[in-house]
Amino acid sequence: MKKIRSALLFFALVLCFTCAFGAETQAAIKLNKSSLSLLEGQSATLKVTGTKKKVTWKSNKKSVATVTTKGKVTAKTPGNAVISATVGKTTKKCKVTVSVDYAKIYEYQVKYGKVTINKLLRISETDLVIPETIEGYPVTELADGLFKGCDGLVSITLPSGVTKIGDSLFYDCHMLREVKCSGTITSLGSYAFYECNALETLPDLTAIDGIGDYAFYNCDALTAFNIFPTGLKSIGQYAFFDCDGLLMFLVPEPVTSIGDYAFKSCDSLMAVDGCKNVQTIGTECFAECKQLSRASLGSKLTTLGAGCFSGCESLGSVSLSATLTAIPDRCFYNCYALSNVTIPTSVTKIGNMAFFNCIKLKILTIPGTGIASIATDSFAGVPLGSLNIYYRPSTYIDSWLAKTENAAIQKHTI
Repeated sequence: MKKIRSALLFFALVLCFTCAFGAETQAAIKLNKSSLSLLEGQSATLKVTGTKKKVTWKSNKKSVATVTTKGKVTAKTPGNAVISATVGKTTKKCKVTVSVDYAKIYEYQVKYGKVTINKLLRISETDLVIPETIEGYPVTELADGLFKGCDGLVSITLPSGVTKIGDSLFYDCHMLREVKCSGTITSLGSYAFYECNALETLPDLTAIDGIGDYAFYNCDALTAFNIFPTGLKSIGQYAFFDCDGLLMFLVPEPVTSIGDYAFKSCDSLMAVDGCKNVQTIGTECFAECKQLSRASLGSKLTTLGAGCFSGCESLGSVSLSATLTAIPDRCFYNCYALSNVTIPTSVTKIGNMAFFNCIKLKILTIPGTGIASIATDSFAGVPLGSLNIYYRPSTYIDSWLAKTENAAIQKHTI
């Protein structure tokens, strides 16, 4: 009986010792890290302690991070993965976070707690999101020409800290359709969207103070420019040149000048309104806008550039400011639909070929007496036989009318 008791006690002690040893072994197994942060391409080695047994390593998302049989973790692409280390029935886990290595994408500098991106090193995305922060600092500036020639770029989101779309920023981005930004853009540089033929959607530009030269040159897909900047004062030369899809343009109230060729060859442009405070409109500003039928030029305009409306075949109505000083050379050259024009009393000169080939011009009103110069070919190509001139007699006008060769002109004094 005693032998049986002794045997049972022995087996009980062995069993307790075995369980205790197993429990201690399981508790002793540890992984040196429970979380790991890496940049793309970086590596780190995880270690298991408390055992001499074989460790089986596994990644639940190899596209983000891989692990070798010796625990070496390599970051592949941005995202999260879990690395598991299994010893027998014991599994320990480490969460791996892989972040973008911006140093491989951009050349940038951190200055005064802000980031400026100076150069693009690579781009593979068609839909690109510029980070809000790099190294924990806000991205506030993009160098001029940063995305120049990025033909594959379709959509881009700018960080909210960026306030300037600089010179040539998206120059020749032919596939770019959309630019988004949740921040406030206050400056739009020259050539900013030059030859962005597919551009349809713009960020909020209501805070800009000017539109730079060539800013939207040949942006064929841009159908509207529905912004009303409270501080916009100028529209640069060639700003909307050859924007074939642009249908209408309402000139914001603060604008005082529109540059040379700003809207030239905008084939679909039908009307220009606003111009309340515009004083200067440049050379051939609206030339070759073949669908333009109406132009309201405000009451403060003093200067029209040469050829301003030349080739506007559909222009039937134009209102000229009472402060305009001259009808420049080729101003209404080949404006076939123009039928009724009143020359403001402030005008002192009508330039060369100003109304050349205005074949439907029927009524010309000259209410002022200050005109001192009318070029000999100002009305060349106009069917003078059907032209009615309403004028206030003056020495110069009387002399000019006396010199006209077509006696069929119908003259009316007012």
